[in-house]
Amino acid sequence: MICRHFVIGIIVGTHGIDGRLKIRPLTDEPDRFLKLTGVLLKEPYAGFSEYEVIEAKLHRRQVLLRLDGIHTKDKAQELVGRELCVVRSQALELDKDSWYIADLIGCKVYDSIRGYLGTVKDILQQPHHDLYVIEDKHKRDLLFPALKSILTSIDPYCGRIDVELPVGLYEIYREPE
Repeated sequence: MICRHFVIGIIVGTHGIDGRLKIRPLTDEPDRFLKLTGVLLKEPYAGFSEYEVIEAKLHRRQVLLRLDGIHTKDKAQELVGRELCVVRSQALELDKDSWYIADLIGCKVYDSIRGYLGTVKDILQQPHHDLYVIEDKHKRDLLFPALKSILTSIDPYCGRIDVELPVGLYEIYREPE
């Protein structure tokens, strides 16, 4: 499940007439844009285009970015809606026992009592703790908080997460089997 590219922002508009792009950061560290020398833009159907970063600055809750080769508002406008990515080697270092959400999406989740619960569909970032959303065909999504008391092991390299759900949590989302 290990990702080779990370989406760090989305182009949401243009700024000025010289091709500057408005980026909505999708990272906890928007300052990371100030250190970028290059980015990848996800192509509409497949692959990436590589661009050198000429200038980056924070502007309110967005980032203004100038890329080499994008020098007009019209050229910049063509890129609106595209995802901005970096390769794994440019990703920010994580603390021990921390993982990139992208690496956890698609991991299989197993409970110590019930066995296979499904795969990680999404991880919702909440103020106090993340919330894992687990999907399994023909069943309601199962949600649980990312607490050490629940998550017993996480191995994104094997695509597996082991949990011990608290009594009653499973039954809130899915019928008893």
